[in-house]
Amino acid sequence: CHAVMVATGYLQNHHAFSRMNPMSTVELASQYLDMAEMNPPPSYLYIQKHLRWIFRSALQPNDPSFDSSNWKDWRVRMWSFLVRPYLRSIEQFRGFLALYVQQSGEEDRVPDSIHKLVATVTFGSVKKGGKRSAREITQG
Repeated sequence: CHAVMVATGYLQNHHAFSRMNPMSTVELASQYLDMAEMNPPPSYLYIQKHLRWIFRSALQPNDPSFDSSNWKDWRVRMWSFLVRPYLRSIEQFRGFLALYVQQSGEEDRVPDSIHKLVATVTFGSVKKGGKRSAREITQG
């Protein structure tokens, strides 16, 4: 019980136990995806749920002026995009991280695994995700 309570708190505030340089939200999420790639969870839903805990404070701020019904706010769009059923692959979740970096402007300490994606990623490309055409598969 204590481990679950600590883990949930850590996912929300990953700087809480750090004595070193604190990791950014993107760095933590990228490390999580690296681990999920090495040890795949039983379902993509685990990844979605963990990423929602990791990004909760960044995408749902406690600021009273924050309007969660304002669909023009990039944070609202990102939060709702994260729960879409078509996000199922590690590649798509890395695309989500690249979108977050692109939308937030937090380009400091961007992990190498998503660095190249930041300039070209779009919501549509993340949705399309790992679906490659037959031509792309045969070419490489």
